Amino acid sequence: MTWYIDQGPESDIILTSRVRLARNLDHFPFPHRMDNQQSRQAADEIIEAFFGGDEERRHSYLTLDLDSLSEEDQQALAEKRLISPDLARPGQNRRVLISRDEAVSIMINEEDHIRIQSMQPGLNLETAYEAAAGAALVLEKSLSMAYSENYGFLTACPTNTGTGMRASVMAHLPGLALSGRLKDVIESLNKMGFAVRGQYGEHSKSQGHLLQISNQLTLGITEDDLINDLKRMLQQLIEQERKIRREIYRQQPVTLEDKVMRAYGIMHNARLMTNEEAASLLSDLRFGMALGLLPQMSEADLNRIQAAMGPASIQKARGKPMPPEERDNARATIIRELLQ
Repeated sequence: MTWYIDQGPESDIILTSRVRLARNLDHFPFPHRMDNQQSRQAADEIIEAFFGGDEERRHSYLTLDLDSLSEEDQQALAEKRLISPDLARPGQNRRVLISRDEAVSIMINEEDHIRIQSMQPGLNLETAYEAAAGAALVLEKSLSMAYSENYGFLTACPTNTGTGMRASVMAHLPGLALSGRLKDVIESLNKMGFAVRGQYGEHSKSQGHLLQISNQLTLGITEDDLINDLKRMLQQLIEQERKIRREIYRQQPVTLEDKVMRAYGIMHNARLMTNEEAASLLSDLRFGMALGLLPQMSEADLNRIQAAMGPASIQKARGKPMPPEERDNARATIIRELLQ
């Protein structure tokens, strides 16, 4: 399933679920300590171990050498969340294997030798984990991984040691934001052991009321318990967000309807649109659609815009680098086309 096409459970609030597994080879230094020859050898070993003689699996994945891609192409992959922003930064022998349905990405020579991620639409952590764990099992059968009986899987950053697993969701929380309660909720989540970041993870900012929420604990806990703890918290968060949305609509129906319809009109007619404005308007449309104000639209319509509106994605779609104003014009045009 592709996150920006398909629809999943609780998708009025949870846009995507992601599970990422970190693994390292025990006979190489961590990537930040490897020289060019070591990183190339590690990448070759990982790719060969994953595909082996399985031609069906090989045809099911796209293999990309990021060093051979333009900066715009790399950033476009990150904007679609097929690779991490870190993998899109300069490095050596960076590779990625992406399943044809874009549900699984195997990143090579990022912070760890191997980072496997599975993305699913909506609140679907179990399916994401099954897909990521299946890919990890293929590699673990053929490669000797850095593993400690006392600590679990060893990783470049100690905060990932243990399961090597990060489970996260992308949550749309306009109700909490508009009511002024979001800051308190984030502080509470941090105290409970969850990390809250911008939509592209660590060091990124939130746009359009989108936040990434993930586990922080990876040591001394099983993968199932980690997922269950995250899901229990998310169910409470979902109910809280829905309740506040209803309160806002009940108290200010005309104001909210005007906000949503203005967003609808601007996105259908604008000739220039920045990425920040598009994110804000898209948030308004999501809010309105969840309240039944836009029956003519689907979540898939909005998700396709979400995946296509980033600066690098715009330039990739038009096949050339663009100055900001030309890019904003192209973004507005692409959004109008997607809304037709």
